[in-house]
Amino acid sequence: MRPLIAGSIAAIALAASIPAVSHADDTVAPPAVEAVDVGTATIPAVSDEQARSAERADEDAADLVAELPARRTDDFGLVGVTWTRGFDATGMTVQVRLRADRAWSDWEELEVHDDEGAGGRDGTEPLWVGAADGVSVRVTSPTGERPTGLSVTTIDPGTIRSESTSSTASNAMYSTADSTAIQAVDGSPTYTPRPAIISRSDWGARRNTSCDSPRHGNETRGIVVHHTAGSNSYTASHSKSIVRAVQAYHMDGRDWCDIGYNFLVDKYGQVFEGRNGGTDRAVRGAHAGDLSVNTYTMGVSMMGTFEGSEPTAATKTAMVQLIGWRLGTTFHPATGTYSVGSRQLHRIAGHRNVVSTACPGAAAYAWLSRADGLRDRVSAYTASYASAIKSRWQELGSARTGPVAVGEYAFTNDGGGRKARLLNLDLYSSSRGTFSVGGEYRSTYATLGSQTGSLGAPAGEAEATSRSVVSLQRFGHGTVYRVVRGGNAKAYGIWGAMYDKYASLGEASSALGAPSSNQVAISGGRSRAYFGYGYMTVQADGTVTVTMT
Repeated sequence: MRPLIAGSIAAIALAASIPAVSHADDTVAPPAVEAVDVGTATIPAVSDEQARSAERADEDAADLVAELPARRTDDFGLVGVTWTRGFDATGMTVQVRLRADRAWSDWEELEVHDDEGAGGRDGTEPLWVGAADGVSVRVTSPTGERPTGLSVTTIDPGTIRSESTSSTASNAMYSTADSTAIQAVDGSPTYTPRPAIISRSDWGARRNTSCDSPRHGNETRGIVVHHTAGSNSYTASHSKSIVRAVQAYHMDGRDWCDIGYNFLVDKYGQVFEGRNGGTDRAVRGAHAGDLSVNTYTMGVSMMGTFEGSEPTAATKTAMVQLIGWRLGTTFHPATGTYSVGSRQLHRIAGHRNVVSTACPGAAAYAWLSRADGLRDRVSAYTASYASAIKSRWQELGSARTGPVAVGEYAFTNDGGGRKARLLNLDLYSSSRGTFSVGGEYRSTYATLGSQTGSLGAPAGEAEATSRSVVSLQRFGHGTVYRVVRGGNAKAYGIWGAMYDKYASLGEASSALGAPSSNQVAISGGRSRAYFGYGYMTVQADGTVTVTMT
């Protein structure tokens, strides 16, 4: 794409953001992605005479403060307008005309999007136009003031060159094989499964820059629903390009660290991973226009415009499954209200409930709250959610557990089971039972690989021993010992043959005393752990020796 003004173009090479999280049976090689072309041009101020002339020609141009005359460009797919932060945009309008198929469109208004706490530049929502080769912009303001740094950004997202050209979500990097949403006949637990999610590497995401702290919230308290705006006439194969274009506008037009939304859903029901940081985690986005809301909500954007028409049936179903998965696995209801910052929001809210905007469009917004709308459907979808972990969470109480940071999910090693990560502790459920792991036990268990490590899944709750300064927690293949020395508590893990030998000696009551290190690998295929009065070594042949010091 040629620049709107010479020298303003930036060609940005795309790269995979992070190694994809995948299952062995559904890994997809990252596709080759063309560079994204970003063009920018200043929108100059108008003179008083130009403003009067524009108003005489078109009453919608009253209070005209800036205008970019119509000009040709190379092809682009997305357009937006930005300006320096701090301008009071109340009442300001931004309109664009676009050239496509050798004809100029009527003026179309872009939604002005104020954003508190996301940094970067203020601007409009981006408009997906598919294919255009010319642009004109006009800006009106009731104060007669023009924002500084006013510019238009046009983006050609390029194409993906990949052997995989499927237009469905079948090549998503996340499978749904870990759980089921169907209630078994015997009344066994029902979970809301993670839907198929097209990964950042699969849609060709750029690597994000460093985002401000906090990078994550400690829970997802609710959902904010958006739309991307623009044409609803796109094919399934265009969707990845739309997501790339939105990311480029957010990063290069708005100067954000990454795409603002956590997830995007197209009209074919494809779900795309948005902002980097983990699909299971409460990643702080830049979608809502409010720092607290960005931190504690999941922003989901439906791809299209929904002012006069509702989302497709496929979009609706995907929204129910995506939102139901997040709310269900974090034990939140789909209805009712909650507090976030200074606001009281519905658990599933529209963007217009947070800031003054038309987003997600009148028809989509009405669908959220009507009978059998989004809230009702998600509520029905999660109504049967029951699990041993959820029951244990309710039994312990939120004051002890803290909020759910990573919702309940399945693991397959050590016989399989389920896990949820909460602020103060982790909860596990497996064939060994349902147990919590917190405090020093949690920290040490995590350094040793948690349930995927040598200790295996938890086999009991923490318990006291005959020595007041030593307590322990049992796991499938060993034990973590919490030891207080000099007023400081630390925990150490012992497993396998070494644990069997230590247990036969009497553990912390033995002549070795309490552990003073984790069991670690040493040279020659051996492992060793130190204790108060000696050390133990697992030899390469599996025998265990005890050395007193």
